[in-house]
Amino acid sequence: MNSMTTSTINLSKKISDPSAVLCIEGVGKKFGTIRVLEDVDFSLRSGEVVAIIGPSGSGKSTLLRCINQLEPPTEGIIRVGDVVIDATKTPSKQDLARLQKKLGMVFQSFNLFPHLTVLENVSLAQRKVLGRSKREADDRSMQLLTRVGLAAKAGIYPSRCSGGQQQRIAISRALALDPEIMLFDEPTSALDPEVGLEVLAVMRELADSGMTMIVVTHEMRFAEQVSDRVVVMAEGRIIEQGPSKEVMRNPQNERVQRFLTAVRDR
Repeated sequence: MNSMTTSTINLSKKISDPSAVLCIEGVGKKFGTIRVLEDVDFSLRSGEVVAIIGPSGSGKSTLLRCINQLEPPTEGIIRVGDVVIDATKTPSKQDLARLQKKLGMVFQSFNLFPHLTVLENVSLAQRKVLGRSKREADDRSMQLLTRVGLAAKAGIYPSRCSGGQQQRIAISRALALDPEIMLFDEPTSALDPEVGLEVLAVMRELADSGMTMIVVTHEMRFAEQVSDRVVVMAEGRIIEQGPSKEVMRNPQNERVQRFLTAVRDR
């Protein structure tokens, strides 16, 4: 029996949800001697929207980056579909490529190419990663830009778009690769509150359409009203999780109570 099969069997013993499309077991991350994640266990079902909240520096963004291997974890196992990444082994390029094709990521910063038009920004990765023709990629891009209300911006450059529009373009670019799971890393944190509402509206529509999503956010209303489950992190650990309204309205952990009181009283 090969090591990947063994890892999958061990993982399934600990995380019993058969509908999980993402499973994390015992994930930890160190930067030198500084530990930023410790013994994180987590699973995600198809169609589920999970909001990850918690104080700054609690490891929320690092967890997302470990999932998509932008920051390889130093401990633990991550499974996305049939791809298993064991932190004790160097993953193959093929496994990394397969894993990253299953995941779309939207960052705090938009990371758009300034010398490409909006349409070209959304189409480029489709041609490079999925091998689509220019016509196929452009057709798909226009479908997605229409979905986020930006079809009229297709021929202009990102610098002529507002911050909210640029983030919606970034969401379209991630969706264009047809990921199974979307990861959002505080997508509204760099935006004015009013502009951020445009982005949250798009994310709400994605959730309503059945997209599987993990959202690291400081938007408490979004966490309560849109997500199915809230996960609260502090000091690199998950300290509470459960149905969104239960966690947000009646947290059981004292640290979570203090955090939610602080963010609501600002």
